[in-house]
Amino acid sequence: MKANFLSLRETELQPVFSSLDSIVSSYLFSNKKPILLFTGEMGAGKTTFIREWFSRFGTKSSINSPTFSLYNIYDSHKFRLVHFDLYRIQSLGELENLGFEEIWGKEDVSAIEWWQKADSILPKENRIYITITSEDIENRSYTIEWLEGEVI
Repeated sequence: MKANFLSLRETELQPVFSSLDSIVSSYLFSNKKPILLFTGEMGAGKTTFIREWFSRFGTKSSINSPTFSLYNIYDSHKFRLVHFDLYRIQSLGELENLGFEEIWGKEDVSAIEWWQKADSILPKENRIYITITSEDIENRSYTIEWLEGEVI
């Protein structure tokens, strides 16, 4: 597993975005559909990160948290992003009934918040782990991890 770790203010995310752009592009170029798995406490900035990262690709959509809708779909000139928030999911059975496994890893790029609730039914390949840790009110640490052999 390769990892890239940076500790930055939210206004200084360009190095993290550049790293993630490169990884996602490599997956897409290899006809693999990346699954971005976001870890962080409530309020750590997972949705903000997704909004700021994806808005750079020219989407006309307003990117917001899909906590109540469970997922949102956003299009850009580069790719489609399907953004999931599994916070409200109470059981694996509930999740299985929603049919999300038909999307994860099969349609463009998936970004999943609270993904641990679905770990056993998520594809094991094409995972990119993004961990956001609040260090203090202004600084957060960002770690990106992926399997080295998966990306050419």
